[in-house]
Amino acid sequence: MRYEWTDHQLFQHHDRAILFGVDQGSLFFIDEATRELVERLDSRHPLRLEELSAADRDILESLAEARFLAPLGARHRIEPAIPDVGSIPLTTMVLEVAQECNLSCRYCYAEGGTYGKQVRHLSPSLAREAVRQLVAGSGDRETVTLVIFGGEPLLNMDAVRAAVEEAGTAAVATGKKVFVSLTTNATLLTPEIIDFIHQHRIAVAVSLDGPADLHDANRPDATGNGSYARIVPKLGDLLRGATAAVAARVTLVPEQWSRVEEVFYHLMELGFHEVGIGPVSPVRPEYLPDTDQEEQLLAGFAALTTTFVKAARQGRLLPFSNIIDLLARLHLGQTKSVSCGAGIGYLAVDAEGKYYLCHRLVGEEAFCVGDIAAGHDPEEIRRAIDGVTCGREEMCGQCWARTLCAGGCHYENHLRENLLGIPPGSSCSFIRRWFQLGIEAYAELKRGGADELLRRLEKRVKC
Repeated sequence: MRYEWTDHQLFQHHDRAILFGVDQGSLFFIDEATRELVERLDSRHPLRLEELSAADRDILESLAEARFLAPLGARHRIEPAIPDVGSIPLTTMVLEVAQECNLSCRYCYAEGGTYGKQVRHLSPSLAREAVRQLVAGSGDRETVTLVIFGGEPLLNMDAVRAAVEEAGTAAVATGKKVFVSLTTNATLLTPEIIDFIHQHRIAVAVSLDGPADLHDANRPDATGNGSYARIVPKLGDLLRGATAAVAARVTLVPEQWSRVEEVFYHLMELGFHEVGIGPVSPVRPEYLPDTDQEEQLLAGFAALTTTFVKAARQGRLLPFSNIIDLLARLHLGQTKSVSCGAGIGYLAVDAEGKYYLCHRLVGEEAFCVGDIAAGHDPEEIRRAIDGVTCGREEMCGQCWARTLCAGGCHYENHLRENLLGIPPGSSCSFIRRWFQLGIEAYAELKRGGADELLRRLEKRVKC
């Protein structure tokens, strides 16, 4: 029998070697003998077991059972592929209820919340119809997600109320659960709005970038005044009596990446249930990082990941959503054939009632895939996805992280490559190193007996 290696990556973490199976998303601790064999025979093709020692054959047979080896010619490789979008039920809809904002964030990808158009508000009737289309298009899915977004959505509370009330009506009528979330800068929260949020069990993501000096530098109002002091006093009422998660949604520009840990702990102390930290989208050339800035960001993420692992060993869940999401996927062995759900069960609706591939591509007419009146068009979805994935199979084909990443965010790729002229793959090294951090953290948790905590994370990717 002749064998060939399936795609894999070998990591050495402290005194243990870890073998990652690319196609199946599997992770194994391996002993020194297995590590030595993998390194020694990794480039041999094909492998003829009868030519090897009995000890080598024993190890290789175990690796074959774990699918790191396959009979020559029988290897099945997961390739990026666009599913039949017409057969996939809707699972998530983002409603741009207000294409307007009361802040002037310096890194705004939505051009001040208008997405490059005039200020517009979604009508309550269109909001209701959009929710009905979400539920009607969800097929046999028991749970769907409605994301209320902007601009600043609280500038259009009439549409917010209409959408949420329609979601409640649809849930009762169909027996489905409609999970509702709201992304807001929180400056316009009032006691009445907070009561509405609590009453309807709406999850909230607050755009808050850390301590006052960082936040105010990023997110001033139209007059240039900072917004931090307008937000923080409202958080106590929002968090008290919350009936769903309240998360902090952080965006940092490269010059701020050295302060990742400080930002996280500041927001955790404010009482947020989760904190997610994202590097800014490169909406302009000055937001493309240099090597030192990428190292600072990775160092901050690594330090928080180390703290997460230490807390997890004591049964505590540090609310760092970046690592939580990655660990949950690794625990389930969840691989990707597409980078995200954009257009594949996930759509955004703008204030005019047009469907777009995702909320970040609203206003980009090449990614418009229908409207509320006529419905979303599967052929237009496929065309739009083809436009942003063309060539990814070849570029990603030899990357060990391809089934974790599957080519990356369509919007980020569009910005870097089509608008800024950056060669494809400019962010790949950072992404691979982040995945390696996650793999090493997962190995630490498995080794430390944190299985119960890992099981708690499964819900994040199963829902």
